[in-house]
Amino acid sequence: IHSRIQGVLRYQKTHTTLRLAVDEVKNLTYFSQSYSMGTTDTPRTGMALAVRQGGATSLLTLELAQDFRLGPLHWENVITYQKSSKEEVIPVPDLNVYSNLYLRFKIARVLKCDLGGDVRYFTKYYAPDYSPAIGSYTVQEGPDKVEVGSFPIVNVYANFHLKHTRFFVMFSHINAGS
Repeated sequence: IHSRIQGVLRYQKTHTTLRLAVDEVKNLTYFSQSYSMGTTDTPRTGMALAVRQGGATSLLTLELAQDFRLGPLHWENVITYQKSSKEEVIPVPDLNVYSNLYLRFKIARVLKCDLGGDVRYFTKYYAPDYSPAIGSYTVQEGPDKVEVGSFPIVNVYANFHLKHTRFFVMFSHINAGS
């Protein structure tokens, strides 16, 4: 059983949106996966189990979106705070930040162009793991859990739109390895 109470406040004049949501999930059934670390001779193996969580698990979300525009320059920003009452059941990063800065213009009055870059950042957490064996995401369990986050992911792109056709070029995670 999933219940949500949500409120959204939009102020169009300043392009500001504030959202507050409280989700409650009762008697959640999810997949849990743990690994046994392999050695140089044996591969790392995992086992997924279905787990039923009795009681309720709550998720609090507070989100602020702020967009700016100055002529052809656009800047879109979203900051999200999340807190799960049971991180071992619904793991989420405490803080997510997204920012997208781009120039929007037309070439020859028909070709719409967006040239820009975006950055995403989220705090460390134990993200769900994908299990190909069951075709689903699972919650990480055990001593070998892998924590992700706490670094920015930067992309740059060129997006074009001509009548009913859209095409783009994107370089993802250009800061990888730095």
